Amino acid sequence: MNHAPVSHRVTNGVLDKPDRRTILRTLAAAVSAAGFIHVRSAAAAADSSWDKVAASGVLKVGVIPSRPPYFWLQDGKWTGFSAEMGREVTAALAKTMNRQVETKFVETTWPTVILDLQSGRLDAFFGLSYSKQRAEALNLFGPLYALPEVAVNKVGFAPGTDWASYNKPAVRVSVVMGTTDADAAKKQLPHAQITEFKGMAEAVLAVQSGHTDTLITTALVALGAMKENPSLGQMVVLDPTYTQPSYGGTRHDSDGKLASFLQSWAVEYRKSGRCKQVILAAMREYGVNVDKLPPGVDF
Repeated sequence: MNHAPVSHRVTNGVLDKPDRRTILRTLAAAVSAAGFIHVRSAAAAADSSWDKVAASGVLKVGVIPSRPPYFWLQDGKWTGFSAEMGREVTAALAKTMNRQVETKFVETTWPTVILDLQSGRLDAFFGLSYSKQRAEALNLFGPLYALPEVAVNKVGFAPGTDWASYNKPAVRVSVVMGTTDADAAKKQLPHAQITEFKGMAEAVLAVQSGHTDTLITTALVALGAMKENPSLGQMVVLDPTYTQPSYGGTRHDSDGKLASFLQSWAVEYRKSGRCKQVILAAMREYGVNVDKLPPGVDF
């Protein structure tokens, strides 16, 4: 098994040992990439996340750069529907706590987000699919929404409109590591050649350059990718329609009070229709024509 390299620092010509955070994040990337996420430290469970937020007046929300319409930086501000969910849950938390609470956005990555939540580096993250391993490693709250998976093909590639047409050894598929899209591709396309990339830009470039034939992602991300990359081919909603519910995540702690609050908030947020409003608003802000959403797409 190949492990990710651990970076070292040179000070006055002397090679320093890697610091603890570098080692932990590198190990987390290796563990996540292997598809096994089940790390729960005693330290993470020893104190209350609710009390921690109440004492600091800060809710740390994870963001991943360059993943519109979920997250993106615009004029120095984190934008996108997952970022807006972070702000709105913070406002609800402040009202319940009867004190001022601010949202602090903290950058993370798909390979390290689970460890960042478990360690307390993040208090919450929006955009996780359900799996038994994740449910054991974290408190998942939701579901907040569900979106259909689609294929975004390279120009000239059109094998068909169903999953079976893509589930062949000759078909090369791009996905982003650690996402619901990667889970969907592995489940629906076990015979295809699936390549996992660290970010959306790399996954899209692979399709544009012809190194892969198609990108599996959600309809929302597909519209954003096609807006930014006109050289991509057709978007296909594969039959039968495959959707995965999306959850938020927070760490296991001593009392579960924050997790309980987040679950109640998520249920009402979706039931009220506010979640759908925030998603559509983020798409419009990113310049995506929501009228191009495939028929029947709901949240």
